[in-house]
Amino acid sequence: MKKRVGVTALLVAALLLTGCAVHENERKAAEASPSNGHEGDIGESSRGSLDVSVLRGSEADYDFSPSPEALAGNRPIVAAGVVEGWQQGPILESYEGGPLDYRVVLKVKVTDALKGVKGRASIPANLVFVELDQGAVIRDDSLPPEEWKPERSVQDFATSIPAGTKVMIFPTERPAYEQKVLDEGERLPAGARLMSVPPQGLVFEDPLLAQQKSGQSALVGGKEPLGVAGRSPWLEPKSMSELVDRLRSKGFSE
Repeated sequence: MKKRVGVTALLVAALLLTGCAVHENERKAAEASPSNGHEGDIGESSRGSLDVSVLRGSEADYDFSPSPEALAGNRPIVAAGVVEGWQQGPILESYEGGPLDYRVVLKVKVTDALKGVKGRASIPANLVFVELDQGAVIRDDSLPPEEWKPERSVQDFATSIPAGTKVMIFPTERPAYEQKVLDEGERLPAGARLMSVPPQGLVFEDPLLAQQKSGQSALVGGKEPLGVAGRSPWLEPKSMSELVDRLRSKGFSE
């Protein structure tokens, strides 16, 4: 029998139960969501070409930043650029007898350095490597849990959010892992470090929405929707260039 299993949820369940918890609700939600992965939240279009559902496998509690400049003020690094590609990230232990925790890495080529980019050794050649959760694994009762594989491949991410997509990131250098690293994944350039982003720390420009003349913003949240509060300041810029200009007007520029 094969089922989708969320590794993060299993880590919590392991503290409460001796068995594994299968994300049946997550499966149903994925089946009910629009095919392009947008959540159709207030103000955020669901008619674009990007499939951000690959980044929205779980919900998170976090301190909501009401505007991009509010988040930028609290982050050490702010940059806009384009997706250069995706690669396999680290593979970690979850807990004894449990499935492995897979990560995927988003490669971003910086075109607009707004804060904390210039002179930072961990961003060689203006390349930022953002670590993200690769999502649920496929439970296969014919195999031990450590041999269960992720449901989504690196290519799935590359297809859903392709190279050339405009993106703004609000990252920080990732601290050392608390979990045991079984495989470090694809090698990074000399000096580069993996970065992590908060729930609101990935903003994409949907290329299909950018071509339309509807007056609606072409910006789409990666891990979380942007329009969570009605007429959100996050959706006032209609394009990535407008978002960059907005932050520069607020004093974020290098």
